Amino acid sequence: MRYSSEMWDKMQHIMENYNDHMVHVNIRFDGMLDVDLIKKAVWNIVDKIPVLKSVFIPGILQAEWVTIEEIGIDDIFEFRIVEGDPQEISEAFLVQKIRETREAQIKVLLVRHDGKDTLNFLINHQCFDGADLKWFLYYIAQSYNSLLAGGDGAVNVKSGTRSEMQLYKDFTPEQRDEAFRLISYSKKTKAKIHYPFETRSLRHTKPKFVKYDIDPETFVKLKQNGKKLGVSINDIILGCFYRATLKMVEVKEGETLGIPNMVDLRRYIKGGQSAGMCNLTSMVVPNLGNEIGDSVFETVVRSKVNMDQLKAYYPGLHGIPLLRKVFQYAPYALAHFLIGTFFKNPLIGISNIGIVDDQKMKFNGVDVEGMFLSGSIKYPPYMQLALSTFRNRITHTVAIYGTPKDYEMFETMYRYYDEGIREIADTDQIPADILEKCREVLEKAAQ
Repeated sequence: MRYSSEMWDKMQHIMENYNDHMVHVNIRFDGMLDVDLIKKAVWNIVDKIPVLKSVFIPGILQAEWVTIEEIGIDDIFEFRIVEGDPQEISEAFLVQKIRETREAQIKVLLVRHDGKDTLNFLINHQCFDGADLKWFLYYIAQSYNSLLAGGDGAVNVKSGTRSEMQLYKDFTPEQRDEAFRLISYSKKTKAKIHYPFETRSLRHTKPKFVKYDIDPETFVKLKQNGKKLGVSINDIILGCFYRATLKMVEVKEGETLGIPNMVDLRRYIKGGQSAGMCNLTSMVVPNLGNEIGDSVFETVVRSKVNMDQLKAYYPGLHGIPLLRKVFQYAPYALAHFLIGTFFKNPLIGISNIGIVDDQKMKFNGVDVEGMFLSGSIKYPPYMQLALSTFRNRITHTVAIYGTPKDYEMFETMYRYYDEGIREIADTDQIPADILEKCREVLEKAAQ
C-alpha cells in the first residue's frame, strides 16, 4: 500500500543533515518480562501503525510511505541474554540508525542480565514525536497486561489523520485566517553561537548519550522553591541551562543567546491529543539578552517572563504556513533542497519530552525501575538537551556524535547546570533582596 507522507514526516527527513532523526527509549525493569507476550504486545501495536511497517520513498515529485508486504515481529524484535553491562549494550543498540528507505521504521531490543530486563526502542522520528512516543509505550503496556491476564491484547490505537491541518480544526474562521498569516518564524536569532566542539570530521566521532539526572528529592525541592518565585520546573530548567551555556560558549559583542524550546502543538487541539500517531512539534526561541540577573533566581524569573511573552501569540505556529506551501507547490526534491538550504536549524536547543505517566507504564508482574526517552542524536556543531521525567526523576540527555573531549565538554556543562539546580533546590529561605529583585522583574513585565 502506498500513501502520502505528511509535512513533518518530510521535515524530519530533511533534518538528516543535522541529526540521525531517530527517537530512543530505554526502560529498565526490576525483574523479567514474559518474552513471548512482550513480543506479541509490541506487534499488536506496531501492526496498527502503518508507518512503522513501511519504507520511506523520497521521490522527485513526492515522498511516500510504502508498506512492506511481508513483515512480522521477528523482523524488528531481538532478545539477548548478556553477561556484560546491560545498559552499555542497550545504548550501543540505541545509537544505530534505521535505514528509512530500506527497512521498517522500528527496532526493538530486549536485554536480560542477572534476572532483570531492559527494553529498548529505536524509532524513526518521521513516524511520531515525543508526545505520541509516550502513547506508543502506554499502548504496549496495556496490550502486555491484557495478554498476561489471558486476553487477546487488543488495544484501541489512534488511527486518524497525521496531517498538521488538524491543529486548526478547533479554530474560529478569524483565528484560522490569523494563524495562516504567520508565514515567518518569530523571534529569529541571527547569532551563530554554538558549543566549542573539538574539530574532527564526522567519521572520527562516535554517538553517545551524555546524561544527568535530577533525583526525586531534588525535584520536590525545586517545585517548592519555584512556587515561592512564581515559576515552573520548566522555567528553572531553562534558566539553569541558559546560565550554564553562557559559561561554555562565546558570545560576541552585540550578540545575544537564543535557545529554541520545542513546543507540543497539541495544545491547539481540544483534549490535547492528535488524531493519529504523528509529529506535531514546533519551537519558540527565548532570548534573555545580556541582562540575566545577578543570581540564578533572577535568571529563572527572566526565563519565565520571556517564555510567557512568546506563548502569548500562537506559539509554535509561526512558519508552518510557509512550509506547507513549499511542500504543496514544489516537487519534493526541490522542496528538500530549498528547505535544506534556507531553513537554519538551531545550533543549541532544548526539548522537554515531558512526564511519563507511571500509572500507564505499569507492566503487571514486574516494576519499571527507571527509564529515559531521547530525541535525535545531533551532528556537531548542533546540540540539544532532551529531558524526560519518570516518577519525579528528570533524566537529561545530550545525544551527540562527538569525541571524548566533546563528551567531557557536556559533562562540564552539566556541572555548571547542577550548580544552579543545587542553589535553587537547597536554599531553605530565599533571601529577601533576591525575592524583591525577582518581584521587580515580574512587575515590570506585567506593565
